[in-house]
Amino acid sequence: MDLTKRLKEIFEADIENLGYELVDIEFKGQKNNKILTFFIYNKDGITIEDCEKVSAFLDEKLDEIDIIKDSYYLEVSSQDLSRPIKTDRDLERNKDELLKIKLKDGEIFLGKIINIGEDFYEFILEDENTKNIKKEDVKEIYIEIVF
Repeated sequence: MDLTKRLKEIFEADIENLGYELVDIEFKGQKNNKILTFFIYNKDGITIEDCEKVSAFLDEKLDEIDIIKDSYYLEVSSQDLSRPIKTDRDLERNKDELLKIKLKDGEIFLGKIINIGEDFYEFILEDENTKNIKKEDVKEIYIEIVF
């Protein structure tokens, strides 16, 4: 199993008990310069104190379970607008946002989510037409930042 998926399974409930949603985990970098980032969410926003609270918890627990053999830096962060939307829960939270949907076949379109099924998404496009997409066909979904 992928390390980040395993970490999510281990820590998701604990982070929720601390009052936050675990949105995503990334483990990036090379050799001695790897960064393990936990992205958290709270409807009231995320402060530095929130990140410190979760970081202190994770630091202790990661040392206890000792499943990461590489050296790394631990980082806890709020999600930013440029981050892809990866979960149905995250997508639901952004249901009123204009989204950029990139499909695996290269098609790109803009729309708002109106239905999240078990294996599909339904979007309403800018021209008011609806489009159903199989989840397996989606490459990435982002919030479309409009200036």
